[in-house]
This record gives sequence, structure tokens and C-alpha cells, in this order.
Amino acid sequence: MKIINYLVMLFITVIFGSSIALSSDILKTPPTVVGDNFAFTEGPVWVGNQNMWLFTDIPMNKIYSLDSNGNVNVWLDDSGFANGLSIDSNNNIWIAHHCGRVSYTTPGGENNIVTSTYNDKKLNSPNDIAIRKDGSIWFTDPMYGISLEGFGCELRDEEQPVRGIYQIKNGEVTLKTGSVEIPNGIAFSNDEKFLYVANSADGVVYRFEVDGEELINKRPWVKIESGMKPHPMFGYIADGMQVDKNGNVYVSGGHEGFAIFSPDGEQLELIQPDAGSSESPMAGFVSNLAIGGPNNDQLMVSVGNQLVIYDIK
Repeated sequence: MKIINYLVMLFITVIFGSSIALSSDILKTPPTVVGDNFAFTEGPVWVGNQNMWLFTDIPMNKIYSLDSNGNVNVWLDDSGFANGLSIDSNNNIWIAHHCGRVSYTTPGGENNIVTSTYNDKKLNSPNDIAIRKDGSIWFTDPMYGISLEGFGCELRDEEQPVRGIYQIKNGEVTLKTGSVEIPNGIAFSNDEKFLYVANSADGVVYRFEVDGEELINKRPWVKIESGMKPHPMFGYIADGMQVDKNGNVYVSGGHEGFAIFSPDGEQLELIQPDAGSSESPMAGFVSNLAIGGPNNDQLMVSVGNQLVIYDIK
């Protein structure tokens, strides 16, 4: 598939009315549509040493690559219903699989499963990954892959007593907290003083202080303000996140679109991509986003059956 241009309309809705915003102070509009015939896109990440993007399509059980010529190819078939992706300082690509495991793929293409259990019980459905500067891997483990048909290897009960936020360090897996009802997106602040975790149960992003290896002083930090009523199927949701060089936090919010928050928690912009022509209930659902590109000035956004790229001003 070749990249095609596609016009989208951005609008900001407030509680007492709405206005149409055809431009953004942070992003160039309209975005470029990479494709619009996927099932449900997720997990974008920029792989700089190979000059390509990777992203996942969970129901199709694939990871795709997007090269500099606009070509989309299958990078990993039978992906274990991969969701979130991240890349470490050694260019290993870390994968959160809805089939209950976390793995990494080396630059040479060798895949290594790191964990699929905790305390001798199966993980639920690893969802998203953040990597600290010390090389430790942090991931969320909600229940989507074992509770939604077609989004994982099997439907089953949760074996873990909590839906955890875990750390992998020196080969050891540690539960850091089980205090977020449905933990989803995860990201560190640039100075790593804070860890942001999206709660898909209520659309709130929680902020933890990072004290050495521990998470303390959890508090509700931001929630997307769109003025929209909760979606009849999904309600309010917070999903994948990204932090830019200025410390702004980009939060994907399902059918509300995605919002950009300042480091102080002020909502700077709300952006709602066009849902396209799809009649799927997931059409227009913003699930995740990532900053990358050859000059680190692009924002890839997964939007239901679509994938779009904004240039950053």
C-alpha cells in the first residue's frame, strides 16, 4: 500500500458548545493516511536504525512495517496478538502480546520470550510497554486479550489477583502496583520523576511519583475534556500515551480523539481525526500514538481501522 493523502477535520468541543478547528498549534494538518483497511491498529513505534515505523493490528494478529517509501509490509505474522511496542537502547523491539507474554526481537530478527507468568500464574494480557533509561521494562497487564473474542489466543478467567503494572529488570519480574483498575497506556516523564498510567475504566490518567524502584503518591492527573457523552459501548477511555521533548503528554482517548497536555496537566489541544467511511464500532477510535520519523518530527496515530501521520511543527 502507498501512502495517500486524506483530509480530516479537527474540532474542539467544550461543554457549552463546539467550534471547528482546522489547524493546530502543535501539529500540521491535515495528516497523511497510511491506510484505512486494517481491523484495529495499535502500538506504533519508530525504529530509527532501520528507518521504519512498526505498528500492530491486533485482530489480524500481525505487526506491520512502514518504510520511507510509504510501503506497508507484514513484519511479523502470527504475532501473538501483539499490542504495544517499544524499542530499547540496543535496538531490541519489545512486544506486549495479548496472548499473555512479553518478548523482544533483536535487530537480527530473533524473538525471545521474557515472561508469560508471575508467581507461577499466567499473565492476563500484556498491553503496553515503557522503557526506563536504566533499561528496565515496565508493562501493563489488563484483561482485553482474554475477555474480548478475536483479540487474543483464548478466552479465559484471569489468574492474576490484580491487573498489574510490572517491571522487568535483570531478568526478574516484579509487580509494582495493582491499584489501577484497568491499566493501559504507560509512559515516563522525561526526567523519570513520574510514571503516567492510563486507566481505561474511567478515562483518567494517573500519575505516580517514582522513588527509586517504587511507585508512590498515586493521584488522578488528567482526563480528556471533550464535552462528549460517554460512548454507549466503551464509555470514557484513556489508552496509549506519548511524551514529547517538551514534556507534553499525548493521551489517546478512544472515540474522544486524542489530547495534548502540558507537563502541568493543562489540556492544550483536543484533536479528533475523521473516522472515515468505516461503519465498524471501532471507527474513529484513537488507541495509541508515537513520535518518530527520520527527524523525530512526526506523530503516528492509530485510529480504529486507520493509521495516520501528522507532521509536528
